[in-house]
Amino acid sequence: MAEIDRFGLQTVVTRVGNLRSAAVDTDIVIMNLPNSNYVGLDAIGRRIWDMLETPSRVDDLCRRLTDEFAGEPEQITRDAIAFLNELYAEKLITVAAAKPAGGLTPP
Repeated sequence: MAEIDRFGLQTVVTRVGNLRSAAVDTDIVIMNLPNSNYVGLDAIGRRIWDMLETPSRVDDLCRRLTDEFAGEPEQITRDAIAFLNELYAEKLITVAAAKPAGGLTPP
C-alpha cells in the first residue's frame, strides 16, 4: 500500500525537466542522466509520459487512461500507480502537494 500512499489520487505529478527522449515507432526511449541509464516505454507508458508533460492529478490521469484504453477502472488505477512508482524510482517524475478537485491550491 506504500504506492497508494505516495501517489494518492489527489497527488499532482509531472515529468522532470530537461530529459532527452526519442520516439521509436510507438515506443519512447528516455535518457535518464540522474541514474546513468536509458528507460524504454511501450505505447501505454509513452501515453502516460506524454500526459505528464504538464502537471496532472493522479485521478485525472487515471480517468483519461480509462477513457482511452480497455480495462476495469480499478485495474487501470492500480497499474498506473505502480507505473508512477517506477518512474519516481528512476527519478523521471516529481511529486507535488495534493490539490483539491478543481485544481485550486488551498491558501
